[in-house]
Amino acid sequence: MKTQVLIVDDSEVYRIFLRQILSKEDDLEVVSVASNGRLALPRVNHYKPEIILLDYDMPEMDGLTAIPEIKKISPHSRIIMFSSHTTKGAQLTIAALERGADDFVTKPAGSLGGATGESLKAILLEHIRAFKPVLPTKIPVQQPIRAIGKFFQKKKFRFCVVGISTGGPPALRRLFQNIPSTIKGSILVVQHMPAIFTAQLAERLNEECDLTIVEAQNGIVPQAAHVYIAPGGKQMKLLEHNEHVIIRVEESDPRELCKPSVNILFHSALFCARDTLAVIMTGMGEDGYLGMKALSQHGAYLMAQQESDCVIYGMPQKPVRDGLVDEIHAVEGLAKKITEYLS
Repeated sequence: MKTQVLIVDDSEVYRIFLRQILSKEDDLEVVSVASNGRLALPRVNHYKPEIILLDYDMPEMDGLTAIPEIKKISPHSRIIMFSSHTTKGAQLTIAALERGADDFVTKPAGSLGGATGESLKAILLEHIRAFKPVLPTKIPVQQPIRAIGKFFQKKKFRFCVVGISTGGPPALRRLFQNIPSTIKGSILVVQHMPAIFTAQLAERLNEECDLTIVEAQNGIVPQAAHVYIAPGGKQMKLLEHNEHVIIRVEESDPRELCKPSVNILFHSALFCARDTLAVIMTGMGEDGYLGMKALSQHGAYLMAQQESDCVIYGMPQKPVRDGLVDEIHAVEGLAKKITEYLS
């Protein structure tokens, strides 16, 4: 059965481009297009499409205004926003995700010809198909792979490392609003986002939560009740330095697909694994799996967001299936456990 897509964009160039590229895919069907949110609503009501590609800046009803109206009409429709690589674009993206958008894709600058159009096509198809339900496998969940002594360690940790992607901003908001500023440990987060977006995310979360939430900077010592968001486009690590633990922020290897990468953060914490709580949350792909496996083997304690609570059950799926995870909870349950284990 084909995935139905509705395109909502005031740019005729984009409407034509998107319809052309998506109509060529055997598993997708463009059911309709609209030039603004007001015109989109009756189409949403009629088709109840699985995917809605939604622009921000449109006449009569813009994307931000349209999101809650769309969700009222068709709660199960997945909304993918178009964003821009600007501070304003990042602010609007975070606001859209808070209002109910499920994902976003950044619009390239300039024309849609050649490599630019092909790149946008590949990214869009990946994001759209990530929402397609995955049939449950018959592979049984294995028993956790535990390091010697893991059963006997105390559940008190200095660090909590978190990996998250699609569906992350609203999940992080729920998470941190339920963790008090009395915790004694530090939290480090890799959220898959471009540069500028992570700074805006940290700023927004810091305004809404009791914890101190900042975009990470190179060379700082992690403080209690602080959350450090990895900067988009770079890599964040934990590092031993002069008998202290510091945060290292560095340029990413161009060959690395995820910038920032959950695996890179998780692997960097191996030296302090027994002081580390690792959490894998909603997101497409498998970034974080290898890091979870290594941390488990070195004595870290692992938790995952439960499937029914994830926007996309990609990143937690394999660690859970392979028995690496010690506990599975919805976001509020994860917050309760993090509070307990970092206190």
